[in-house]
Amino acid sequence: MSYSRAALRSIDPPTRPQYPYDAPPAQREGSKPTYSITGDTSVRIAMRDGVRLAADVYRPAAPGQRFPALIATSPYTRQLQRTDHPDGQNESGISEFWVPHGYAHVIVDVRGTNESEGDYDHMGPAERRDLFDIIEWAAAQPWCDGRVGMTGESYYAWSQWMAAAEQPPHLGAIFAQCGSVDLYRERYYHGGILKRGVGSWFYVVREINGRRDDVDPIRRHTNAILRDEHPFNDEYHRERLSWDRLDRVKVPAYVVGTWKHVSTHLRSAFEAYNAISVPKRLVVGPGPYPRKPMAAYHREALRWYDHQLKGLDTGVMAGDPIRLWVMGAERWRSEREWPLARTEWREYFLSGSGSSSDRELATSARDGEASWSFDPSTRDAYVGKPAVTYRTAPFGEATEITGPLALYLTAASSARDQDWIVIVSDEGPGGKTRELTRGWLRASHRALDPKRSTPSRPFHPHDRADPVPAGDAATRMRRCSCPRRTGSWKVPADRGCSCRSCRPSTGSPGPGSASSPPGSALPSPVGRCPS
Repeated sequence: MSYSRAALRSIDPPTRPQYPYDAPPAQREGSKPTYSITGDTSVRIAMRDGVRLAADVYRPAAPGQRFPALIATSPYTRQLQRTDHPDGQNESGISEFWVPHGYAHVIVDVRGTNESEGDYDHMGPAERRDLFDIIEWAAAQPWCDGRVGMTGESYYAWSQWMAAAEQPPHLGAIFAQCGSVDLYRERYYHGGILKRGVGSWFYVVREINGRRDDVDPIRRHTNAILRDEHPFNDEYHRERLSWDRLDRVKVPAYVVGTWKHVSTHLRSAFEAYNAISVPKRLVVGPGPYPRKPMAAYHREALRWYDHQLKGLDTGVMAGDPIRLWVMGAERWRSEREWPLARTEWREYFLSGSGSSSDRELATSARDGEASWSFDPSTRDAYVGKPAVTYRTAPFGEATEITGPLALYLTAASSARDQDWIVIVSDEGPGGKTRELTRGWLRASHRALDPKRSTPSRPFHPHDRADPVPAGDAATRMRRCSCPRRTGSWKVPADRGCSCRSCRPSTGSPGPGSASSPPGSALPSPVGRCPS
């Protein structure tokens, strides 16, 4: 696929996918690109506490007419959102698409960033109140018809969930693309382990706001995370983006995720969809191309907002509410629920006590115990080379794996604490692998919330550390339930799956050793591929 960078900012961006279908769906009604664009890049919006936020407003050049408004807010500077630069933060959506189709596009610097006043609150209570005020301000403008939606992915989608939970009267719907709803588990800590890459994100936010004289509030939040001041799911995380507030979402919501976002947004797509009781749709698809500026699914979002905000008969609510891209089969499919009701759940057991060639993901438990040593100071550890690998036999027939997975691991270690990082891959006869999903858990965070846990979805509260007891191996055996991110894959008949563990020792300065007895199980959703 070839394209010009400038073409991304147009009424027909070449980014794919645009629809969660193998071919564009038929629709009776829909907005046409008939308007030219007028813009004001020096708008200031007064908040309830007197702080003024900087905004760009792009709207149809149609004096006397009023249109729905689409809001996008972030700390990523609204000037970046005007460009065709492929920066990772260029993700508010394409004004050149929305405005000709009859929508105003309002891009706002959140408080304490770029040219907005106040102190950066990092998705805290002040930023949530601002979202309410921004939406109500837009609805009251003479160019707006009083109906408001929101656009954008990642931070922009996080803002959509926060805004919807604040229940501003004029918010009519959201279209949340790849946005987390759990700051602790998705953004900063995986299974209690500080996420790699968090430091670089904060660095980007500081640098992108270089025109500000004072970035100390941004630095304070940077230090709060990187200095591990909040290693548990405490009030700092809960008051910012917790999915505990999703029951307050009362507007129609279109939830979009991608299988590529295993480490950040994927889990939230399913958690959010299942937590809300409103008119809703869920799409989980392939990674978009080109990635940035973010222009994926704009035509599907247009169908959504034409229906929800303009009352047009676009057919967007027709059919099953879930659309999944099945990797390997490379096609879209409709579903009614998640996890799939027809799932055939299977258990695989970590088996084998000898060399690496003896280790197997078996279909039944076997006697034996495997042990190995791991030195976190080596280069292999630094680059994530697996400490141990277990493999299934070739499946023998084309097999689809769609749904959540969980690893129940009973292990002992000489280290005071351990980080278990487990990867599931599709492995071919020649040994070439393709990562399907992964999961994380710090052993001292192994406590479960039984009320929120299911066999395929162990729920760890992450509210305390339970140290791994010292002593002999028998007394130090502890069972860890490592939630694995979900997925949908078609594995050919001559291939199988491998389960790899990369386990750095975090509780002691030197090497550690570990052992795993029989009975450690990997519950997984497996079924024959539909024809």
